[in-house]
Amino acid sequence: MKLFDKMKSQNPVWRRIVARAFGPTNKGFVMMQSATGAAAGNITLSKIKKGDHLVSALSVSATNGAITDLTAQFRITADAQVNNTGGTATTGSNVIFLWEAFDDE
Repeated sequence: MKLFDKMKSQNPVWRRIVARAFGPTNKGFVMMQSATGAAAGNITLSKIKKGDHLVSALSVSATNGAITDLTAQFRITADAQVNNTGGTATTGSNVIFLWEAFDDE
């Protein structure tokens, strides 16, 4: 029996950890995606889901590489969408998002 199979069958906690990290969805605990900056408002992230936990939103300037932490301004408002309405515009930057992904198991 392979280690993966042993861990799945012999320990419920490990079964969930292994299933999330290496299971058929290949969905791990921490996800990352970047998006092109825009005016403050909605940004589409194809893999994020309502109920996931946003860990970090970092704006990286395309002109000088300066990094600005905008985590406190962003919220996950719907599946595939984060929003910072009323916050800092990210035009001319790329925004790197990190979040904890949770399955609906």
